[in-house]
Amino acid sequence: MGLMTFATLSNGEKINKPGHFKIYEDKLAEAQRKLSGKKKGSKHRRKAKIQVARIHSKIADTRKDWLHKTANNLIS
Repeated sequence: MGLMTFATLSNGEKINKPGHFKIYEDKLAEAQRKLSGKKKGSKHRRKAKIQVARIHSKIADTRKDWLHKTANNLIS
């Protein structure tokens, strides 16, 4: 299922949902596959884990940025 639009305003204007995850989806999948193949406790696993965490934080940061910009546009 999922959302068709992010929000619908009282005047009928629709705000589309952000597609941030789609941008990073392939990179995240590849990084997670690489992480799963590493030996537990190894230095390369730690590096791969940091890479996955970076991609997750990048997705979170872009979502937060979009929410702030959208809220600011509604207020203005």
